[in-house]
Amino acid sequence: MANWLVALTPWHAGLHGCADCRFCVQNLSRVSCMHPYQEDQEHRRAVLQAMLLVTIASALVFAAFNFPDGMILVGGIQVALAALAAGLLVVVRRTRRVQAWCLRFLLILLSVTILLLSRPEISPFAFIWLLVIPLVTHLLLGSRLGLLLSVGYMGVGAALFLYRFGGSPELVRVEVMSNAIIAALTTLGMSHFYERTRERSELKLTRLATVDPLTGLANRARLIDVFLWEQAQAQARRNGTPLSLLMLDLDRFKRINDEYGHEAGDAVLVAFARMLQQRLREIDLISRFGGEEFLVLLNNTDGKRAFAVAEVLRQSLEQLDIEYQGKILKLTVSIGVAEYGPDGLDLDTLSRVADKRLYQAKASGRNCVRGPIAESGVEREGALLNNAAKEFQSGSDSRSAINSDS
Repeated sequence: MANWLVALTPWHAGLHGCADCRFCVQNLSRVSCMHPYQEDQEHRRAVLQAMLLVTIASALVFAAFNFPDGMILVGGIQVALAALAAGLLVVVRRTRRVQAWCLRFLLILLSVTILLLSRPEISPFAFIWLLVIPLVTHLLLGSRLGLLLSVGYMGVGAALFLYRFGGSPELVRVEVMSNAIIAALTTLGMSHFYERTRERSELKLTRLATVDPLTGLANRARLIDVFLWEQAQAQARRNGTPLSLLMLDLDRFKRINDEYGHEAGDAVLVAFARMLQQRLREIDLISRFGGEEFLVLLNNTDGKRAFAVAEVLRQSLEQLDIEYQGKILKLTVSIGVAEYGPDGLDLDTLSRVADKRLYQAKASGRNCVRGPIAESGVEREGALLNNAAKEFQSGSDSRSAINSDS
C-alpha cells in the first residue's frame, strides 16, 4: 500500500538512517516519540567522512613502513583498505543511506583489523587498537549497534590475543591483563554512556521543538517539516498517491473558557485530540496548529474520502460527552477540506483553500464540513458519507471508514 509516511522514515529498518529502530512510523505519526533523522544523518555523515580520511592517511602511513620491512601482504591489505575508503568517501557525500554505509564500512574495517592482528608478524602492541573500537562504533552507529559491534569485535580480538600470546608469561601477567581489561571496559562503558546520553538529549530537544505540550500532537513546525519532505511530494506526483488536508476549528470554544475556565478548555482540547487519534489511522499526521485549530494530513486519501472522514470526525465530536468536574461538556467542530493537486501543490496554498472552506462552514451555521464535494454538488449523493458513518458507528476500525470505496 502506498504510504508516504513510510517513505519519510527510512531509518525504520535500522540500516537506513538510525541505529535505533524504535522510532518507527507509528511513533512518527502519533508523535509519541520523535527521532531527529535529518540532523542525526548529517552528523553521522560528517563523522564517517572524517573517519574515512583518517583511515586513508593511517593505512598509507602504515603501508609505507610495512613494505620496506618485508611485510608485503600486510602492506597490500592496508593499501587496499585506503583505496576502499577513498571510494566510499565519494559515495558517502551523496548517499541518503548514511547509516547503511557506516555499518558496511565498520564491518570491513574491523574485519580487516582482526585479520591483520592474526598475522604472526604483527606485534602484540598492535592490539592496543582494540580500545578504539567502542569510540568509532558508537560515533557512527549509535548506542545499540555500537555496543553490539564493540562487544563482538573486542571479544574476538581478546580471544585472538590469548591464542597468540597465551604462552608468553610476560604478556599475560595478572597486572597486565587486569589493566587491559579495566581500560577496555572503561572505554566501552564511557562510549556507550556518552552516546546514549547524547541521543536522549537530542530526542528531548526534538520533542520540545515539534510536539504540542498540551495535547501531545505534532505542532505547526512538525507538520511543515513532514509536508515539505521531498519524498512525500515526489511520491504523490509520481505515483498519483492522493493526499488531503483537513482544517478543524472547534465551534464557540471561547465560551467554554469563559464559562468554565481555561482548565476546562485545556481538558476539551485534550479530549478532542484523543478522539482524533482514536478515529484516524496511524499513517495520518494530526497536528495542533494553534489555539482550537487543528490540521490533519490524510495519506492515500482523495478529496471525496477526505470529506467522508471529516464528516465522521464531526459526528464523533457531536456525540462525545466530555466530563469535567462532574459536568458534561458538549462541543461541535467545523471542518474545511482541501486535496493535494486540485487545490494546490504546497502547504500554504492547501491551507488557504482549507481555511476558506472552514469559514464557509462557520458561515453556514457551524458544525458542518465544506470541501470539494460540497462545492461540486456531489454532497447530495451521500452514499460515501453514509458508508463511512455506518462503519464508524458499527465499531469497525477507522481504517475501513477512511478507505471506503465511493
